[in-house]
Amino acid sequence: MKKLLLLLVVLTSVFALSACGEKEDLIPNNVLRVGMDLRWPPFETIDTDGKPTGISVDLAYELGRYLDMKVEIVDLEFGSLITALETNEIDIIIGSMSITEDRALKINFSDPYFYFPLITVLNKDFADANPVTTREELFAIDGVKFVGPKSFVSLSIPQAEALNPVINEVNDSNAAILEVVAGTSDAFIISASSAAGYAAANPDTTVLLWDPITSSPIGMGMRKGDTQLLADVNAFIAKLNTTGGVYDRLGLLYDDVIAEVLPGQGLSFYTEE
Repeated sequence: MKKLLLLLVVLTSVFALSACGEKEDLIPNNVLRVGMDLRWPPFETIDTDGKPTGISVDLAYELGRYLDMKVEIVDLEFGSLITALETNEIDIIIGSMSITEDRALKINFSDPYFYFPLITVLNKDFADANPVTTREELFAIDGVKFVGPKSFVSLSIPQAEALNPVINEVNDSNAAILEVVAGTSDAFIISASSAAGYAAANPDTTVLLWDPITSSPIGMGMRKGDTQLLADVNAFIAKLNTTGGVYDRLGLLYDDVIAEVLPGQGLSFYTEE
């Protein structure tokens, strides 16, 4: 009898522990709260009615269908996304976030699902005085003033690779491009689509250095404890490139939009490493 009671206690404890582990991975109310910064067309933006739209938004809804969950888009400043994840304000980041070692100390990243070529917007006067054509030439100039938002690779890359860079940290990308336009900063490293848009809007004061600084892998971010969600998200990402799959559907929607900024390019510009 004592042995039977002991066995029941052990089994009860095991089931209780298992249930606790499973509960940690559950999404409350089956609503996946997706954090992103809706200021980055064509990936994360809003339409004329103020509703979330863009490649990342549609990708989030595709993930929701795959997981059989409802999706709620939560608009947050990019620099606050990881904090919002850690404080349980959101469940996942799908916001064009580069996978970096520093960020990976705080959150779990999925496998990459996009690769963003990063290029440089240069102040035109600086470019005229320093006619560089490659990243190596730019990084070899002593004391170039690089600008970028806090926590962006716009700053971490020149900090690591450029010769005695001057680092100007600003609140957001709009402030960064204004610095370059005004000539108070020389260079702003940003994704190719954003860089092309900024240069097109400021043709008299900016030029583009098309030589890619790097190709930045983009991942979805989750809390360290959400291991089941991470596994499910990676399974979803593994199927993105199947014939007739998510990439193909997104391409039909956004190839022309991407080509408006990057002539001759489509979604595949971001899906190939």
